Amino acid sequence: MTLTKSLLLGSAATLVAVAGAQAADLPSKKAAPATYVKVCDAYGAGFFNIPGTDTCLKVGGYVRAEYQYTPAVKTYSTAGALITAVTGTSLPKALQDTTGHEVRGRWTLDARTPSAMGPVRTFVSARVTSTSGIRAATVAQAGGIGAGAAAANAVAMEAGLVQFAGFTFGKGPENYAMMPGIMYGGAAWAGFPNGMNQLAYTHNFGGGISATVAIEDRRDTFIQTGSTTTSTLARGHSLVGNVRLDQSWGFAAVHAMTQPNSYGVSSAGLLSGGQTDYAAETGLGMLSAGTISATARTKQGWAVGSTVSFKLPMIAPGDQVWLTANYTEGALNAVMGGSAISSVNTASQFRLLGGLTRVNGNIAAISATEVASVKAWNVGGLFTHYWAAQWRSNFAASYVKIDSPTTTLTTAQWGDGALQNYMGSLIFSPVANADIGLEVQYATLTNKVQNGNAALTNSTGLRSSNWSTKLRVERSF
Repeated sequence: MTLTKSLLLGSAATLVAVAGAQAADLPSKKAAPATYVKVCDAYGAGFFNIPGTDTCLKVGGYVRAEYQYTPAVKTYSTAGALITAVTGTSLPKALQDTTGHEVRGRWTLDARTPSAMGPVRTFVSARVTSTSGIRAATVAQAGGIGAGAAAANAVAMEAGLVQFAGFTFGKGPENYAMMPGIMYGGAAWAGFPNGMNQLAYTHNFGGGISATVAIEDRRDTFIQTGSTTTSTLARGHSLVGNVRLDQSWGFAAVHAMTQPNSYGVSSAGLLSGGQTDYAAETGLGMLSAGTISATARTKQGWAVGSTVSFKLPMIAPGDQVWLTANYTEGALNAVMGGSAISSVNTASQFRLLGGLTRVNGNIAAISATEVASVKAWNVGGLFTHYWAAQWRSNFAASYVKIDSPTTTLTTAQWGDGALQNYMGSLIFSPVANADIGLEVQYATLTNKVQNGNAALTNSTGLRSSNWSTKLRVERSF
């Protein structure tokens, strides 16, 4: 038995050894290597390679919640009620809403692919917005200042462009405006937060010097006057150009633009380009058929300006100041976003200033057969200061002066106007790309009316002032 047992055990050991050796010679199935996201360092932080392609992609966006309070305003009409700049109708002070909410979400996609002539870039930025109260986009009450405005939802494309070899095709940042959009309220300088439809070319000369020339959609820079049934937009596009120097200390730029304006009337009344078509209560700019020749009048508008910025690390890391000055004849969008004094109020439905705000066209009728450009100039400054790594403030001051042409027509029209605007904020960032900020805005507007108007208490220089505050919570990614 002992011999037999030893033989069996030895045979088993031999079979195991042989089997193991044969198994070692057979091919084995190993787990596939893990696929990791490849970072694209060439295009900056946040870009990663799309597997199977040579395209790098960056995904971003933000969520913003904003709350606004704007006090009810003084009344200026003879009936003791507010005259709005939108319709000219009245709304008693007791019915004016004072609060508004806005919730906004944005997403962005930035894709870049290398080529022999440089990267080909595709960029898309879109947002969805829900607003209510004085922030609502559409409300039932005249001028958007009634109480209880229901929530309104909107979708907007901020950018959608292809860039290649210096060219930009599509919708992107406007090429005249150089001031950053970091204030919560609207300042008295050019700004186009919704981007601009354009065909542009930028050439880099080296040493930080670049130049851009662009054809921009005329409809994006023109404020439509009057109702849609009696108004038309000027034909054509704006030609915009800038020369810019970027250095470690900041940047300096000069910018200019020119654009066509048109003015005409039909049997229904005012068409476009001149004073805003108000309701009969104010009569401002209301030109009936026969007041001016029915033949459309055109006049070229233009603007020129300069913007500079300086980094101020000697005060605190991250500190920076921006300064701008502009002059225009017939291109008010160069000194105020949306071509209008009241653009400073669009975030509160044209009634931050209260009383009688104004909306100017780029040209105005000065006789039954002649039109003239509306002239304006502005100056503005913006300063960002970091109190600490997580605490910063933005301070802005701006001034716009509008010189309306003198008219021989008896219909009451806008005279000269001036706007002073001041803003300040305090922002706390608990983590990177997250802000909790409070901003206060104060504005004063002086209006003059030509040829008088019985609905106004002072036709030689009516002054209105008001303040507004906004609380914003925003997280970017």
